[in-house]
Amino acid sequence: MHYDALHWEMFLRGAVAGLLLFHLVNLALSGARPAVRAALGAFTLSVLGYLFCQQADVLLSVPRPLTLVLLSLCVSATAWMWVAARALFDDGFVFSAPVVVALAMVALGLAANVPYLPDAQKHVPVAFDSVLSYAHATAMLAFTVAALWEIVRGWQGDLVEPRRAARRWVALGIGLYAALALVIELAVRGQPIGRLLPALHVAGIGCVTLALAVLIARRSLDEVLGISALPPPVAHPEQAPSVPAPTVPEIKSSRGAQALERLTRAMTEERVYRREGLTVAALAQTLGFGEAALRTLINQQLGYRNFNDFLHHYRLQEASVRLANEDLPILTIALECGYGSIGPFNRAFKHRMGMTPSEYRGASRLANAPATT
Repeated sequence: MHYDALHWEMFLRGAVAGLLLFHLVNLALSGARPAVRAALGAFTLSVLGYLFCQQADVLLSVPRPLTLVLLSLCVSATAWMWVAARALFDDGFVFSAPVVVALAMVALGLAANVPYLPDAQKHVPVAFDSVLSYAHATAMLAFTVAALWEIVRGWQGDLVEPRRAARRWVALGIGLYAALALVIELAVRGQPIGRLLPALHVAGIGCVTLALAVLIARRSLDEVLGISALPPPVAHPEQAPSVPAPTVPEIKSSRGAQALERLTRAMTEERVYRREGLTVAALAQTLGFGEAALRTLINQQLGYRNFNDFLHHYRLQEASVRLANEDLPILTIALECGYGSIGPFNRAFKHRMGMTPSEYRGASRLANAPATT
């Protein structure tokens, strides 16, 4: 390996690694949503490992334990990308089960690649034709698709404007670039490719990393991650619940106050939340607002980060009252409150209340039963 032939490529890798280290330091600082920071940090580390695993001369020239560490990060990069996407866009993310899945990907990747290290050290062409190699390649593609799905699926309901920008330009860009790079990498796997294509790949990673650095410089990491706002609590059965409106904060602009009053009236009096499949765009049209203005109003004035959580509050408030006081079937109540089927209603209700609708109804009847002597 001649220095004159590699100095420009190693300089490029070093520059990109410096950007990645900047993100790692930023994520390591104390701030909002530590579980999300940990997930993003793990993904950043995996990209850093991938950056040097891609250059076989570098990977094989370091001590064996470090080689295995770098390889562990590299072979699981798509899994950590999925974990990071799930963490960033899921306000209820818990750093537990997804990590187990990512660690399983580490084990599969090592099992598929470590046996080829002796041949690579001898500069013998590697075919990567074992069953484990094919299984690992399939898993990489699956995790990439899953990460893209995590980015796209909640786009419309996301009310946090900086996070929507990150979802639109950075996260989606990372996902699409990773998918393209993975397809190319698998297509040329085991074939001599020279140094130009890997260098272009490193440059692509650098561009995406730089774009993320610019976003953070303009917004701040905490602004993108934010702090998950807890929705107003649903009353428990023994509290004889009603359907209260959210607390209306003081707003300096009279126009803003009028907009919030109109929104509150639509939800509490007109009960527009009963419309199945109600979207931000549809609600904005009903109110005569711009969609961006409505997102800002719900997020910044009412504290909701997700439009579905906003709807769940009103729907579950009405459902809890009716379960406690009416004998209608649970499915009927769910449909009349705006849910398209019983499944989403049961999941939302149990997540918010800690019990199923039938358990809630039984508890409320027991709490309101007349005392016997």
